[in-house]
Amino acid sequence: MNAVSPARTFAAQARFDTVVAEAFAATRTTRHARDRLIARLHRGAYDGLLLRQAEGFSALPEASERRAALNAIDFAFEPLVLGSLSVAQADAYFAGIEAVLRVGPAEGLYRPGPLWLDTVHHACVFSVLYRMAAFLKARRGIGTVVLLHQGLRPEPRLGLAANVLARMHGVALHLLPLRGHWFAELARRATPDLAVFSLCDMPREALGPIPARRLRARLDLHAGPGLRRGVETVSGSEVFARRLGAAHLVLDYPSRDRIRVRPHDGGPALCPVEDWVFWPALVARGRPDTAPEA
Repeated sequence: MNAVSPARTFAAQARFDTVVAEAFAATRTTRHARDRLIARLHRGAYDGLLLRQAEGFSALPEASERRAALNAIDFAFEPLVLGSLSVAQADAYFAGIEAVLRVGPAEGLYRPGPLWLDTVHHACVFSVLYRMAAFLKARRGIGTVVLLHQGLRPEPRLGLAANVLARMHGVALHLLPLRGHWFAELARRATPDLAVFSLCDMPREALGPIPARRLRARLDLHAGPGLRRGVETVSGSEVFARRLGAAHLVLDYPSRDRIRVRPHDGGPALCPVEDWVFWPALVARGRPDTAPEA
């Protein structure tokens, strides 16, 4: 899992998340930067970079397009303010997701052995994974969670989540970058009270050359009737979960207000497009007459 990098990681073009990250990086007054970004968004300054420019989403309602942009702004803003919270405040902040997203069907959580949960970069992914880890501790006695991540850049939310989970819920969260002999290290931790969280929706453009053992996967992005787009992603979860002897599950988002947990069946994960962190990667280069100001 990674914060959105100011560098143009996926393509040499203007992208909305790049504009947002650079705006926050250019000032210490992050609250004012957020306010300025939102004001400019509502004035139409970023229209050429927004979601209706993406193939398949030209009919997206304007309100949904604006919501996607606000999600991108707040995803970048979140780590800048979380560090100021106490442990109790951070726990309450993460728990607040339960008022926004309800858990629908939850199948397979009580399968024996370690659990392997694939999920996606939802705008609220840190809160969702935090609450899922606390839930698994309370209901399954799972006290160790390993989060697999690309390790492209530091992500302060992960350190905060690890600290608060340990102090408030007795859960040990380990961050394991997908480098070197990572699977051997993971296998050494494999016990029945282990849960592995894997973010398996990285667009192929984000990874450059794809290792031979990384398999293709699919993510279905949806935004109401007739508005749906499949995205090819890269994931070796099916192979690695089987090698680990883990029950392989998927945590995804069939609607904007619902989380689903289900056994992995090879089908695509679901996520509302406006809630997917990487939606700016879908958008073509902004038109010259709508390029954002510095």
